[in-house]
Amino acid sequence: MIFTKKDGTYSGTDIIKYPFKIIHHELGIKCRFYDLRGSFATISLRNGCEIKDIAEVLGHKRIETTEKYYISSTKEDKKKVSELFELKFISDNNSKQ
Repeated sequence: MIFTKKDGTYSGTDIIKYPFKIIHHELGIKCRFYDLRGSFATISLRNGCEIKDIAEVLGHKRIETTEKYYISSTKEDKKKVSELFELKFISDNNSKQ
């Protein structure tokens, strides 16, 4: 887990929320604390981590929570889906000729 005490137990996110607000305000960053968790989850998944492991690190009991609220679809992901479909479509049509 990301927020743990020295003994390894979960400490919650309250320990970082106030410093995050101060840094957020000082730098003029337009993101919420939970946006960082979402970025972590999405980047980890795109780089080969298992969603079950990501859910555990985030402290979720159910992977559906991680999937529904923390994994984002990026422009690159959407483009890749379209490209893969196009390649498959062209491949299938060429094999029928």
